[in-house]
Amino acid sequence: MSARRSAIGLVFVVLALLIILPPMFGWFRDDYSRFDRKSFTVESAVDGDTLILADGRATRVALLGVDAPDLPDAHFSQHAMRYLDARLRGRRILLKLDGTQTRDDAGRLLAYVYLGDTDLVNADIVRDGLAYADRRSRHTFAPQIEQLENEARTRKRGLWENLADEQQPPWRREWLKSRGK
Repeated sequence: MSARRSAIGLVFVVLALLIILPPMFGWFRDDYSRFDRKSFTVESAVDGDTLILADGRATRVALLGVDAPDLPDAHFSQHAMRYLDARLRGRRILLKLDGTQTRDDAGRLLAYVYLGDTDLVNADIVRDGLAYADRRSRHTFAPQIEQLENEARTRKRGLWENLADEQQPPWRREWLKSRGK
């Protein structure tokens, strides 16, 4: 009888591990099959580079290659959040993933966000001067988004008008310093 109880106990332990461990290690979460080239409705914008999907899980999506000023009081942060929310709230978007890193350190899904087939929101927000091209990681559209930032900066669009060096995020100040600027 004791061997039978031990065997039953072992079966329960194995079943419990099979249920508990996979989500902890991301085995069930295949971001490419769940999100890549899939359409979703946007619930709202959290800030200038993060949105929430109305997917029943409130998935947070970060605009890949973009760093908007941090809320609540960084230079132009409120403008960036309002811009993203006005463009996307309640709208259908298409997500496209890039590379092997699909999540950031905060667990947000990293994606290119499209309105329609060709309107890349990641590029638009940088072009319109409401966010920086995030140069901390490489991705497919990095050269294009960086070029759009250069144009916005040259034309003093959005946050680039009257931007003081100390108003830029620390990572960007370090990047500029490393380039001798």
